[in-house]
Amino acid sequence: MIDAYDVLGLQLDCKEEDVKKAYHKMSLQYHPDKVGGGDDATKKFNEIKSAREVLQDSERRKIYDTFGTDLGEERPELEVWSIGINTLLSPFGAFILKTVMARLVLWLVGWVWIGRLLILLGLVAVVLYFADAKFGQFSARSEEVMSLFVNLFVIDVVIVLNWLWSLLSDTVCVFYLVSEIVSPQYFFESWKIAAIALVASLFLAWLVRGWWLWIMGLEVAFGIVLLIALTISSGITRLWIDSVFTQHGEKLKEWRLRMRERRKEMEDEVASLKKKLQALEEENAQLKKKSKG
Repeated sequence: MIDAYDVLGLQLDCKEEDVKKAYHKMSLQYHPDKVGGGDDATKKFNEIKSAREVLQDSERRKIYDTFGTDLGEERPELEVWSIGINTLLSPFGAFILKTVMARLVLWLVGWVWIGRLLILLGLVAVVLYFADAKFGQFSARSEEVMSLFVNLFVIDVVIVLNWLWSLLSDTVCVFYLVSEIVSPQYFFESWKIAAIALVASLFLAWLVRGWWLWIMGLEVAFGIVLLIALTISSGITRLWIDSVFTQHGEKLKEWRLRMRERRKEMEDEVASLKKKLQALEEENAQLKKKSKG
């Protein structure tokens, strides 16, 4: 799209009402249904719509008047915020939640009667699997039920390890959290890597034993710091845009005006050349008539 102001035939200091009027007039004039359709008509009409969208939104127009190009519907500071949320805060928040859930599971299975109940459910699941029991539309060997059985089996293993030595269940917790950071694929590719990871998890579990509440507190605190940092980054982006607009907005406006003047000069020159060419053609036509006469 060429300059949005030129598309709608507006001055650079036009008001929102001027944009609405120009769009209404030009959309009626260049609507594909009015001019017979075709790719050129559709392209022209889309340019008119895009120009209206840019100039009607005050914030979007400010960005356009700052950088000379449209950066889209979302404001840059909100784009910074979205990127930060998606790439930093959201994954870290998920990690905090998984840490809390893992410790909550270990706390629950630490209760003897809960552990025994889950072990009993695990044994029932084994019996149902080998008996290929049916549950309405599902069977004990269906994909959905098997997923539930596998999770129950893992919990039962953690319970047994916790009964044998509580540090082993902590090791499973650490190994699970490490696998959330490092892809589990690496552990399956080589038993040596898996063994090293397990030993390292055992050491870390021993190292942080008794400090899990502090660790979760530090994770939450770091998440809050990330949130504050994203808020500050978004605000700084807004301030930077305002600063660029103050410093270079008028320069861009002057450049656009010079381009308009230059274009007007070229249009006048083209019109003058057309008149001269038309005069020459008429003169040639008269000379031909005289020569024939």
